[in-house]
Amino acid sequence: MRDLPVAPRLARDALRRRLAGFDFSRPRALETVVDEVADLLETGTLHPTHRRYFGLFNPGSSRAGVLGDGLAALYNPQVGAWWHSPAATEIEQLTLEHFRRRIGLESPEPAATFTTGGSEANLTAVLAALTRSFPRYGKEGLSACGWPAFYGSDQAHDSFVKIAHATGLGRRALHRVRSDDRQRLDVDALREEIRRDRREGRSPFLVIATVGTTATGAIDPLPELAVLCRDEGLWLHADAAWGGLAVLSGSLRRHVAGIELADSVTWDAHKTLPVPMGAGMFFCRWRRSLEETFSVHTGYVPEPEPGTSEAYQHSIQWSRRFIGLKVFLTMAELGEAGVEALIDHQAAMGRLLRQSLTACGWRVTNDSPLPLVCFTRDGLSPDAIGAIARAVATEGIAWISELRLPSGERWLRACITHHLTTAEDVQMLVDAVRRAFQVCCQAERGVLLSGTASRGL
Repeated sequence: MRDLPVAPRLARDALRRRLAGFDFSRPRALETVVDEVADLLETGTLHPTHRRYFGLFNPGSSRAGVLGDGLAALYNPQVGAWWHSPAATEIEQLTLEHFRRRIGLESPEPAATFTTGGSEANLTAVLAALTRSFPRYGKEGLSACGWPAFYGSDQAHDSFVKIAHATGLGRRALHRVRSDDRQRLDVDALREEIRRDRREGRSPFLVIATVGTTATGAIDPLPELAVLCRDEGLWLHADAAWGGLAVLSGSLRRHVAGIELADSVTWDAHKTLPVPMGAGMFFCRWRRSLEETFSVHTGYVPEPEPGTSEAYQHSIQWSRRFIGLKVFLTMAELGEAGVEALIDHQAAMGRLLRQSLTACGWRVTNDSPLPLVCFTRDGLSPDAIGAIARAVATEGIAWISELRLPSGERWLRACITHHLTTAEDVQMLVDAVRRAFQVCCQAERGVLLSGTASRGL
């Protein structure tokens, strides 16, 4: 993979021409088909498993992760109920219990489950919060809830927009609260919004604290939000889909202090560890709320054995694959110290990238302790930002993204996602950005750039 271009080389029309021959009218030798598909994936896919993919939170996969998915497919256990897959269920529960302890989420009746990803985990939080906040919701639906409202910053993940739609709450039920100059949820603004909504007859029930925003890696003020939610009687959900990695690092843990105070936590193992997608996780302080939300009585499923965990009784999934095996194998191979070293290495590469960009005249625009770097250059127009990102991708050495902020500003964004990214890879990215910037200057003949931006070339 390290010798391939990061971005796809196969154009859409060429891709479709190659696929046109597969009309399924006749059988083909599996080996031939596999070879063809592998080539299509090599030439027609953006490669998140590349060491110089600096995009979204899709780490490269280790051998343990790939083997875990392979074994799960081979034995194909149904992990919806303990009786059907005792070994798989116990492996998952052991793994989840380890992560729950690292979060610090303590309760007489905690619950945890693997999910398809962060969106399912976030949906689970909203449903559980509705069930706990509105006792009649489970049987009578939203008509028994008054006028529900829930809250997240303007940087909160957009999965909550889909969740508001899908649950019937309606998209206007999600109230976007402004963030501060560090892209963190403004607690004072949130407090005022909640009080105003109560005066107008709405029924607030949940606050989303984002632990590592997708855009800039910002971490909302967890302790302050926990106090507010306690005082207001609201469910606090920590969406740590990516930022949850900080609880596995002694040097980063302090930045997410307060996550242990949440009622529920979303955390994606496939954004933290070198495992294939998807491996989301959901942790909850209140098992009973999950059971009230998802429990059903069936005449065709054996009665559960005492002391066992029945995933289908406290999650939205029913038939479910063995998601947790790749996570278990990875943790078992590396151990706690190995995982911490992996995360600390990525954080170190993030710091190196900040230093290298600053030394070359770029301005770093976020201050996240997580390995995500946003940057721009004085005088760059929004169009120039997009042109630079595209030029880096076209060259194929590395891949970064363009970030569009609610304010209208645009920044370049690079995230260290691969556990094997080296200082050399970081320098190759910086060099690629420099070349793209020079191409942009030449193409626009200085129109897109001020004299300040041009200096330092």
